[in-house]
Amino acid sequence: MENRLKTTLGIVASLFIAFSASAQDDPSRETVIVNPFTHSGAVNTAVTNNVRAAVLSGISARGRFHIVDAMTDGIMSQLYNGRSAEEVVNDANWKTESEAAYKALGADKLIIGQVNNLSYSTTKSVLDGSNMAQADVTFSLKVYNIADGAMIASEDIAVMGLDANNTRDGAFNDAMSDITTRMTKFVDDHFKFETYILELYISGGSEMGVERRTRFKVFSERTVGTRAMRSEIGTIVAQEVSEGVTMCEVSRGGDVIKEKFNNGETLIVVLDRQGTPTGEVLRGFIR
Repeated sequence: MENRLKTTLGIVASLFIAFSASAQDDPSRETVIVNPFTHSGAVNTAVTNNVRAAVLSGISARGRFHIVDAMTDGIMSQLYNGRSAEEVVNDANWKTESEAAYKALGADKLIIGQVNNLSYSTTKSVLDGSNMAQADVTFSLKVYNIADGAMIASEDIAVMGLDANNTRDGAFNDAMSDITTRMTKFVDDHFKFETYILELYISGGSEMGVERRTRFKVFSERTVGTRAMRSEIGTIVAQEVSEGVTMCEVSRGGDVIKEKFNNGETLIVVLDRQGTPTGEVLRGFIR
């Protein structure tokens, strides 16, 4: 039995982590407010609102937040009665003007945007050389942490739309679709997903002699020169054992395990002889 346990888990070098709840159904997910966008003199209000709608659509589709649209929310919209967005939303006054409303909504982050330019041109199709309308849109987004007022992200974004029918409306609509797609990257770049690891699964289960309450130590491994160096970072305990897979609960070091895993470091799981029914040495890897 002991040789089988050692050899099999050494070959089956895989472990995958499952978060306790996805952000989509986590009631504690961040509340993000999207304020009305300002615009330069080169862009009108209708264009600005279309760009903002595309941004909202893309961020919402990511499914990571509770999104508050400041233009339709009952609390936020009162700030803009008889006032322009420029009066309420700028780098100097965004927090002081609206802090009470942010607190009432329990908001964590704020997105401010400005649409800078829209231009049209004609280009040739690479397929048949026919004329195509092209729309180029530039805008900027800033993300603020509401608690301390710090700006945590700022990005200038340029998108392009094309229309094979050579119409400006078609090119503009295509550019709006590009914005929605681009928001996936914007969210992933500037809203780092964080959660707690409460459960994880290791390959290998009852066929390896694993029993409920089997305890494993988790090690981080890095190579220094030609040597592999290990550091113990946590402990996990088997809760549900099946053939081929075991669901474990993190009992110590969840934050560190999450950080090391997200950084792509090699994590190794080794059975802890203390408090373990089998008393054998099992080995696996987190990848």
